[in-house]
Amino acid sequence: MKFSLLQRLPACLATVMILCGGGAAMASCEAGAAICAWTERVVGIKTPNMIASGTLIDDGFVLTNRHVVEDHDTVLIRLPDGEIARAQSLPHDVPVDLVLLRLAGTDNPLPRSDVVIPDHSPHLTVVGFDQGRNQPRAYQTSTFANHPDAETFPQARIHADARALPGNSGGAVLNAAGELVGILAAGDGDMSEIIPIQHLSALLMRSDAVHEQAFLQQGGAIRRCADLLFDAGAIARDPPSDLVMALKTACLESGNKMLFDQAGQRFGEWWMFQLSEMFLRQSLKLDPDSPNSLMSLAVTYHLDRQMDREKPLLERYLDIDPKNPQALRLAIQVAGVLKDRLFADRVLALMEAHNPAALPLARDFIDNAFAS
Repeated sequence: MKFSLLQRLPACLATVMILCGGGAAMASCEAGAAICAWTERVVGIKTPNMIASGTLIDDGFVLTNRHVVEDHDTVLIRLPDGEIARAQSLPHDVPVDLVLLRLAGTDNPLPRSDVVIPDHSPHLTVVGFDQGRNQPRAYQTSTFANHPDAETFPQARIHADARALPGNSGGAVLNAAGELVGILAAGDGDMSEIIPIQHLSALLMRSDAVHEQAFLQQGGAIRRCADLLFDAGAIARDPPSDLVMALKTACLESGNKMLFDQAGQRFGEWWMFQLSEMFLRQSLKLDPDSPNSLMSLAVTYHLDRQMDREKPLLERYLDIDPKNPQALRLAIQVAGVLKDRLFADRVLALMEAHNPAALPLARDFIDNAFAS
């Protein structure tokens, strides 16, 4: 399960995708004027390894994800008018997956750090750089959003079913009034992870060249981890021990929640359950209500037949997203194996409400489980 909204591509292909098209007119936007206005503030980003999105927050400054820039000196920016520019990341020591980019030729001071934090809303819209259309685009609005306690868990994300596509990481996430709620960090096409905008204040105050060495070291670990995960996708089972050690080392050093999730998923797919659990538990320490981390660890325990440890993860997941068919299917199996009638009844009720087509088979499974 790949949980990322980056496109990690050969550099030549990425160059073609982001540089072609010149200053084409914006596609029609039907999301409302306040949201559509942000299509003039979202940019495309190309690094030597990937393509992604960014958000103009002030004249000459772009906000994007830390995992986008990695340890590269500069990145290419495709501005909304089609102009291509270079930008350099500003080192910082804030433990959050964000970074400010300064456009080349800009000597403006950093924007003010008194960032307005919008009220929590369940209805969020992503505006990201659409690689297929080669221009910014507003996507389908979410039906729910789970907002974290970002003071207690600074690396926790907003989790919402806002629609997004590969290449949208770093895009703007807005409420219905067009207020900037956060920056898109990751997703699987159905569930999106969003960095709350309140972290921008710390970023503006703590971006300084004094942090450059540590910033680049962490960026190198992010790049190595991402590269190894990309290469590991071709290995179905029994990875070489040197790859396992390199992947474990780089991904731990990255300190990045998304990469912790991806490493945990990869080790789980290799049936290396202890390493899978270690990475996913680390991710949950950073973001205890992350649906992706909860589901990934539940799957690891399911494959390892640790149903008693899987159950509380599924209970929490269903509190957040009760309609997810995979969670409901796993939960029915766990309820049957553990012979937990209360849990079974809860899951059957959720199935009746959200996935009635699967209900007859689920009832048969539970009846057979309790009859044996």
